[in-house]
Amino acid sequence: MTFGIPDLHRRPSTPGPAGPAAQPAGAVPARTSLFQVLAHPDDDLYFINPDLQRGLEAGHRVTSVYLTAAEADGRNIDTRDPRRMDSPPDYEGYAEARQQGLRAAYADMVTGDRESAWARDVYTCSSGVTVDRSTLLAAPHVQLFFFGLRIVNTGHGFPADVPSVRLAKLWSGDSAAQLTLVAAESPLPGPQEITKDALLASLTELLHGTLPDQFWTMDPDPWHTDWDEERGPVSSDHQDHTAAAQFALAALEGYIEEGGRPPLVDHCVGYSNKIWPSNLSDDVWAEKKRVLEVYTSADGHDCRHRYCGDLQLSDGADTRRYGWSTRSRYEGGTDWLHLQADGRLAAYAVLGGRVAVWTESKPGSDLWGGPVLLPGGGLTPALSVAPDREGGVHLVGMRRTPGPGGTVDVDVVRMWRQAHTGAEVPWERIGNPNDYTEDWRRRREVGTPVAVVGSSGILHVFMRNFGSGASALRQTDDGWGEWEDLRGRNLQDCLNAVLMTTGRIELYATNRSGGVRWYQDGMYGPYKMQDNVTSVDTDAWRPTGGITPLQVGRSRAALFYREEDSGEVLCLRQRPDGRWSREADRLGGHGGTGRIAALRQQTGGRDHVVLARRNARNRLSTAVLATQGRQEPPRWTDHDVLMARPPALARDHAGRVVVATIGPDARLRVMRQGKQDVSDGFGPLTLV
Repeated sequence: MTFGIPDLHRRPSTPGPAGPAAQPAGAVPARTSLFQVLAHPDDDLYFINPDLQRGLEAGHRVTSVYLTAAEADGRNIDTRDPRRMDSPPDYEGYAEARQQGLRAAYADMVTGDRESAWARDVYTCSSGVTVDRSTLLAAPHVQLFFFGLRIVNTGHGFPADVPSVRLAKLWSGDSAAQLTLVAAESPLPGPQEITKDALLASLTELLHGTLPDQFWTMDPDPWHTDWDEERGPVSSDHQDHTAAAQFALAALEGYIEEGGRPPLVDHCVGYSNKIWPSNLSDDVWAEKKRVLEVYTSADGHDCRHRYCGDLQLSDGADTRRYGWSTRSRYEGGTDWLHLQADGRLAAYAVLGGRVAVWTESKPGSDLWGGPVLLPGGGLTPALSVAPDREGGVHLVGMRRTPGPGGTVDVDVVRMWRQAHTGAEVPWERIGNPNDYTEDWRRRREVGTPVAVVGSSGILHVFMRNFGSGASALRQTDDGWGEWEDLRGRNLQDCLNAVLMTTGRIELYATNRSGGVRWYQDGMYGPYKMQDNVTSVDTDAWRPTGGITPLQVGRSRAALFYREEDSGEVLCLRQRPDGRWSREADRLGGHGGTGRIAALRQQTGGRDHVVLARRNARNRLSTAVLATQGRQEPPRWTDHDVLMARPPALARDHAGRVVVATIGPDARLRVMRQGKQDVSDGFGPLTLV
């Protein structure tokens, strides 16, 4: 797709100098288009970086939309200053300071100069809503849009008799419209009232103008930290983050219904990052923190502007643990590359709520077709791909359906693509582990499902439940059974299951202290839980994210995972007697986030494990590891492939290893084993 900088001014704007995007632009090289809808002018710096910075470094087009004015109590003074409440509030000034700080942070990420100039003008939507737009002159493909919806409540110093104004009330319908706040130096002519429909129409219009390949917003269904019987869950996240995600999803749905191409969607975890082990290495956190310090004007520059940045935060980024991680609410696994019964490989991803499939034109070919969108929508971004014994595949995901008054139905769904006929058994609802509560607030808080087909051909589904433990569901001859509570507590949302050659299924997860394993003594027996699996190594930090189990012997597994704070890849091996090694192997691979893909390769009398991961620069790295014996860390090979999802590994029709990734442009990239020995690396990249 090629495009110029779109002329978003479809009608006259406020008089004055027009920004560069207001002028017709000539052809520019094809760019990946990234679009994000956020609540506050620092959400991307805390919750999406370093991914945002990687996109900016790659020259991608970035359109960032901020829904609220985020004026808080109107005092642009460090919150740790005991005398800050002696100063009168200046809501317009504080809103301006946050915008100025954000522009400085973006300028620094793109040009290395926080003072790089911006053009600021008014964009008028077809709905009549006017938006404050900023365009970076040195890189006009970078634009920021500020809607400025007010935040008014007692927590910000307003009297109790002043009606509360929140984004969540606009979403639920409790407020018919919401007033905006005009930042101190904004070109907007004045405040306006924006209705829910007008806001959605405006967001949809911006989507049509930018044609995103990747779409970012916050978590629409954050975890609870407590439960009140009268008020319900106490959320781990900011209510504005949640409401912004609801608006973002609704606008995206409207855009797709109007003919827009479905993008790759990511929901970033907010404040609840601080609950789990941090997943950013010290180096990456330092990089992220430096950008935050530009935003807060704590970078030591000579501040000569009245509104330098967000001084409320000052140099306190380290005290806010939620910035130490960057997580996707629906990360997904590494099981999405599948060898079909006809010998062709197929790759699966969710684009704009629908499953997309890429397929080899013939076995072993470098020519692929797709993506083909399968029927049915409303899916969350994670999908579990479970091959059956005949070469077909079960697709298991979650469908999210908004209801009246801000409610939402969340269901686990399954589609079956049959092996030899290619027929698709349509999506069916298979339930929710919290159905018994009959409470939509509990039902929305489920983790991403993982599925595996047992030795008897029965499909098993596992997921985190509202109580933060694991639940299991089995298919039976008469349909679906009842959800089984496998216990566990404080699980991170990253379960993974493996079918051993003994016919037994093992399930792995991580909690706040280490790894958890569920296993069967017999093929059809109940699951037993083994806690603190990875804690046998007292010299290693906790796992962050998911564990990838891989069978490496007749009844032995090896576990691959990332270490907290370093991102280093660790491998914990199981002994023949079932016990776990007392020390994990350190495999290097410092930095990076997301799950590790692992595949065993036995050829020519050699036994290897092939590993693939996303590194600290969001690029692909691969390595080959001997299955038996302890050894030095493997040599990681970095590939210039920017990734937006964890990679996948599979063997093709000839037994060669294939690694696949999905880029921020929502396109598939594939590399195939180059020679007979996988240790010799991969051949050329195929871009589909």
